[in-house]
Amino acid sequence: MTGSFITENGGVSWRMFNLRGPVHYFVYDPLDSNVMYANSIGLFKSMDKGKTWSLWYPAPSEVDGVVSKGDHASEVLVTKDSTRRNVLALAIDPEDSKKLYAAISIDKQTGFYTSVDGGLQWKKEKDIDDHVKNVFVVPKSSPDSRTIYIAGAQGVTVRENGTWKTNPAPKGVTQLTTFTGGYDEAKNVFVLYAMAGKSYFDPEGKASGIFYSPDGGATWTNREAGILSYRMKGAALPEYRTLATSALHPEVVYVSYRDLEVHADTTCLGVARSTDFGVTWTLAWKDKLTKEHNYPSTNFSEEWINERFGPTWGENPFSIGVSPTHPEVCYGTDFGRTVRTTDGGKTWEQVYTNKKDGGWTSRGLEVTTGYGIMFDPSDLNHAFIANTDVGLMESHNGGASWQSATRNNGVPRAWQNSVYWLTFDPEVKGRAWSVMSGTHDLPRPKMWRRTGVKNYQGGVLMTEDAGKTWQIISNDIGEGAMTHILFDPTSPKEKRTLYACAFGKGVYKSTDGGKTWQQKNKGIEGAEPFAWRITRRDSDGVLFLVVCRRGEDESIGTPLDGALYRSDNGAETWTKVSLPPTTNGPMCLMTTAKSNRLLLAAWGRNRKAAFASDIGGGIFASGDDGKTWQAVLPGDQHMHDITYDKRTDTYYACGFNGSAYRSEDEGSTWTRIKGYNFKWGKRVDIDPVDSTQVYIITFGGGVWHGPAKGDERAVEDIVPGLVRK
Repeated sequence: MTGSFITENGGVSWRMFNLRGPVHYFVYDPLDSNVMYANSIGLFKSMDKGKTWSLWYPAPSEVDGVVSKGDHASEVLVTKDSTRRNVLALAIDPEDSKKLYAAISIDKQTGFYTSVDGGLQWKKEKDIDDHVKNVFVVPKSSPDSRTIYIAGAQGVTVRENGTWKTNPAPKGVTQLTTFTGGYDEAKNVFVLYAMAGKSYFDPEGKASGIFYSPDGGATWTNREAGILSYRMKGAALPEYRTLATSALHPEVVYVSYRDLEVHADTTCLGVARSTDFGVTWTLAWKDKLTKEHNYPSTNFSEEWINERFGPTWGENPFSIGVSPTHPEVCYGTDFGRTVRTTDGGKTWEQVYTNKKDGGWTSRGLEVTTGYGIMFDPSDLNHAFIANTDVGLMESHNGGASWQSATRNNGVPRAWQNSVYWLTFDPEVKGRAWSVMSGTHDLPRPKMWRRTGVKNYQGGVLMTEDAGKTWQIISNDIGEGAMTHILFDPTSPKEKRTLYACAFGKGVYKSTDGGKTWQQKNKGIEGAEPFAWRITRRDSDGVLFLVVCRRGEDESIGTPLDGALYRSDNGAETWTKVSLPPTTNGPMCLMTTAKSNRLLLAAWGRNRKAAFASDIGGGIFASGDDGKTWQAVLPGDQHMHDITYDKRTDTYYACGFNGSAYRSEDEGSTWTRIKGYNFKWGKRVDIDPVDSTQVYIITFGGGVWHGPAKGDERAVEDIVPGLVRK
């Protein structure tokens, strides 16, 4: 649920690019700074510093196309021999860029492979353990038979002078979670570091340690003692999240740590640094968490996540990168921030945002998730973004900068995580309603498959002063994940009729502006209906309700199906509307302005077969109120939302298949909006000031703003493109 980013000016600005999924690692050519590799749904190669990318492994000639599946529409390359392939780890020869060394998994059978032509052809040398983390090349070993270290969860497999051996993990360690390594030229030694113990990636981990090896894992020394020297006597061991060294200065190593109890009421998290191979450590970044208050590290520059939430939101880095030539330069990324030090941890600065006009503006590195952008009809410079994880954000300068809109203004702390919807009353200045919840990322099944929906928190709020203050108006409903609110514009403005969706509870109605509410589920099937979105047809006042599906497999025609309902009497009763024959995952319904056609966005059913695309998703149109349906955009199986700009009579749609679309014929045909190519799209919202521009809200890539008809000059990230099956 995030993109990949490049900076060419030390983090002053960033450019996002899309390789169809999260990138698990980058490898840079040591001899040509233009060349880099990235492992996503396949191994990609760039020869122009990341401006464009080509699929490198599997070879394009071996690929039939791409299918998308599941919660996040995760993409899978369909190979002609129907095998799942993954380059688990990659290394480039330090003296010959055409020589590559890789751990490659083919249908979960892992081998060590080499290439002498830059990855065009590969030769398998040895079967190895599946749980490979890294491949390291010892620089001064023989060019004809390099010494190779293949680091895995159970130890290190070594190729030296053409022979193989395996060095086990340190005694008592059942799983090594992270490795890093570098070459000490003065001693002609390649140093390995490995990490073990309970962590975010190994919650059951027991034997803890930061291990050092100068001999390819033949011997290990636990060098966490310097960090533990800060620990209060008798306290539990800290968690180590990741570690990294400098490829050419391995004496310098950084470790991300948390839960380091230094006092009875003080626990620290951050980054520790060593300059003597881990013998001694300095807590270079030290956030302090106490029972009374949380304190960011005193050497940490200001940024909006710390300003709003304090150090417990971003936490400590999941990934660290250290400059190979200047070990005092180190970058770290956590749940939402990118930070760096250029002085060996003496000071840290964030490199993802800038302070502006009392708020914050992006540098192009965005990982936020939203549901929509809403403009105040009384002041189009005033806007809100309905976000997940960081809650409601607000701008007073047309989106030039943003600030949190849930601080000390009546929004309960337990509801601040996610805002699913906000709507203004265009006839009453300052009035708006919003639905918020402590549960994020609905309606994706990952949110309810283990925990259920009964304990969700959230509710409906109202403001009469454009968001300066909010009051709870959903006491009649009780706690729940409220996902949508709609008001009837024909109702009296002094006592608006409102409809709210509660995920797992159903539909609620108010006829007095939200003072009181009644549940309106008559005709809706199921004890816990996943009420998601409700819409009203202007021509006749008919309501349509989208209920999300509970099922997660390819079955259809069961009580776990999603559903579409209509009400002709203001939600007093509901009648089921037929879905397209192959569809059970409705996401959004829109009625067209001229002919009252129905447009349905749907999520595909997850088929079990490894290379079978999800089915039943896309966009469908009906000219007879849902009696029959026509598939009008079947290629994208994971569509999230449809919107409309009445100024240009244009419909927009997007989803999780890497594209956004526009239609100028009431949804009969759709054209891709070129220039936007983020993997996970949530919604296209119109620009109320300029009809030639749109906003595209994403799942993990912030909010995009650009030409509504696309940019024909835009360069695609993957050249040539990959064909969707």
